[in-house]
Amino acid sequence: MKKITYSIILTLSCSLPSLAAEQEQKDDEFWLDGFRVGLGDTVDATALWFDGLFGDGEFEDDYHRSYGRLSVAPQWDEYDGFEVKSRFRARVALPNLKDNVSAFIGRVDDDEFLDEESTGKPSVIRSPESDREWLVGLGFDPEIHEGHRVSYSVGIRGGLRFDTYVRARYMTGFVISDKQQLKFQSAAFWRDSDGFGVSQRFNYESALDERWLLQWGALGTFAEETEGLRWSSTARLYHLYNEDKAWATETWIEGQTDHEVPISDYGLRLLNRQRYLREWFFVESWVGYHWPRNHLQEQRQSQWLVGIEFEVHFGTTNAYMPDAEKRKSNTNGSWSDER
Repeated sequence: MKKITYSIILTLSCSLPSLAAEQEQKDDEFWLDGFRVGLGDTVDATALWFDGLFGDGEFEDDYHRSYGRLSVAPQWDEYDGFEVKSRFRARVALPNLKDNVSAFIGRVDDDEFLDEESTGKPSVIRSPESDREWLVGLGFDPEIHEGHRVSYSVGIRGGLRFDTYVRARYMTGFVISDKQQLKFQSAAFWRDSDGFGVSQRFNYESALDERWLLQWGALGTFAEETEGLRWSSTARLYHLYNEDKAWATETWIEGQTDHEVPISDYGLRLLNRQRYLREWFFVESWVGYHWPRNHLQEQRQSQWLVGIEFEVHFGTTNAYMPDAEKRKSNTNGSWSDER
């Protein structure tokens, strides 16, 4: 009898910790699910209210087409110190207006109203002249034909500063081979802080094999109030080492042609990205080295940077790791194109 009792006690002592850990994981997952559902419901309810201003709201099911992402990224830069950066981007349908009209709201970098190619990604290029700001607007995306897309938007950036803007954007691309493609994005705009301006982006992508992907992008912006041409370039090499895990090597450089320091920053960083608990929850960590310089009196010195980002996608289930098999312009994820 004692042996049976000891066996029961031993079994319970071994199983209870694992059961407790399993229950704790379930609790964490339940909290995460609830947070995502609440975030999506809030966006959908806001879309329903706003669209109701233009009609009777009989298209209630259409408001669940909203999608977006929220990220929080504690990070430390030897140059700028410690900060917690956050990003939010949501796009909602407005069926009472027109099928191709949508609204968007987000907390993004200064130029992302022009360049949605980088929207929702953790900040790599530090851009000392740009700050994180709220962006609210309406977009119109008329259908043209496959391979070409035109979009128009009007909105407000800068929160209470009410920096209004209008923008027209044209996107196209060319398939070089079954493993290579080239994309172009041109924009013309006006905004209070910059006046009239234009921007141009180039993107090249090559699938080296099933697990290696190479990307290069360059962006140039010129406006009445910029100091010459504001430009940046980024190159990334991705390696998918597991179905849900990938690492990347990334280099970047940026500057302004007529600024007192034409090259403001360049650097290198290593990243690791993986899904965690859910298909729509990502954790990304990085460590890097860069050489910033904003003023002539500064000496350009190497600076460390480290960080981690937690990202939740809502309203969509096709966020993905950078698998060469899935590199399409209509996919959605932090290392993919913004729709």
